[in-house]
Amino acid sequence: MKKAIAVSCLAALLLAGCTPGNNNNDNNNSTTENTTAAVTTEAAETTTEAETTTTVRKTEPPTTAAHPETETTTFEESEESFRMRYDGFFADVSPMLRSYFDHLLEKNGGHAYMEYAIYDVDKCGVPEVIIKSGNSEADFTTYVYKEDGFDGMYQIGELGGSHTAYYHDETDGFVIVWAQMSTMSINYTGIEDYKLKETEIVQEIISDDHGYDDIVKENGLTKLPYVSVYKADEESAGYSYIYSADGTEERKEELYFEYKDLIERKN
Repeated sequence: MKKAIAVSCLAALLLAGCTPGNNNNDNNNSTTENTTAAVTTEAAETTTEAETTTTVRKTEPPTTAAHPETETTTFEESEESFRMRYDGFFADVSPMLRSYFDHLLEKNGGHAYMEYAIYDVDKCGVPEVIIKSGNSEADFTTYVYKEDGFDGMYQIGELGGSHTAYYHDETDGFVIVWAQMSTMSINYTGIEDYKLKETEIVQEIISDDHGYDDIVKENGLTKLPYVSVYKADEESAGYSYIYSADGTEERKEELYFEYKDLIERKN
């Protein structure tokens, strides 16, 4: 895998100086803007004495069983292409995260803040990288990157990240929860025309006897583990927090980009 490609993904991002937001992400908002997700399909041909066969892997972009009205597009991917993307992801993800943060530091004069999570957003078997960054909690943006199996990762989605937290539902669908004051929005995401898009939004009211955690539980949502990374200035070493799905957290006195901790803590 080429490690430098991450920089090409980053060049298009509208990123500026970051200040640390609410690391626990329990009160959050989401607005959707979409980018095109290119999908490469190919067939891996294998030849025997008797015949030539084609082996394909069928992949369906995510929908939720609870929302059958959402259209899905089925495409075919060869086992060879899938394996290239799968192996490529695990080779590329840490260097990509480091390059992304270095880009923020360069743009912001030595300070930066970001959060990242790892999740199989499109249910294809290969995880995606979810990154939140911005100037402050008020204007955080969520970017989702997919492994292409050849040159690295490319962006498949850009969504609002202000006052948001990331979850998955009981069907493993990717869910963004926005909450502020007494208002809460549960935003289910799917893929339409190969673009990451919010497919359904459920509005809720937070009250003293019907709180945020109650609503999350009622909707069968599980929080995604994530890591926040922060560097205040050029002189500071920076630090990171690892947040588990159960609400526990661990501070590391370094800029931490080891995605494996997220996978190990997913339960």
